[in-house]
Amino acid sequence: MASVSISHLILFIASLTIAAGVVGTMTSGVERVNAAVEAGSIDASDQIRTDITVISDAGSPVYNSTEGNLTLLVKNTGTERLPPDGTNLEVLVDGQFIHPASVHTTLLTGTGDSWAGGDVMKLEIEVDSLGTGDHRAKLTINSKEAVFRFRIS
Repeated sequence: MASVSISHLILFIASLTIAAGVVGTMTSGVERVNAAVEAGSIDASDQIRTDITVISDAGSPVYNSTEGNLTLLVKNTGTERLPPDGTNLEVLVDGQFIHPASVHTTLLTGTGDSWAGGDVMKLEIEVDSLGTGDHRAKLTINSKEAVFRFRIS
């Protein structure tokens, strides 16, 4: 009779030990998943709150051929405050990536410490010679895109 109680006690202790190990493993796994979901939700929130619109007139002369500059006016139409120096802003002109050093920004409205919702920024983009015809500039920030089509006569 005592041997049955001892063997049950040993099995019970072994079961508790295994359960504790499983709980420890599951807890760390759940914490990692929780951290990943939290990081993803922050990124999604930034994407949802970010929006930009090119407000330059496609009919106006946005390209200066003597200086090789494309000048665009871009409005922050989202609620996310963006860096006023254009950090994280990617620019493509006719499918060609423009290096960030070739994109010069000037905040036209608002304060100089951030590009807030409703503020307008002037982008002066150094580009190779653009010929006559239709062209396209694509701006991307926080996975939001704005496309501006223009024609050079």
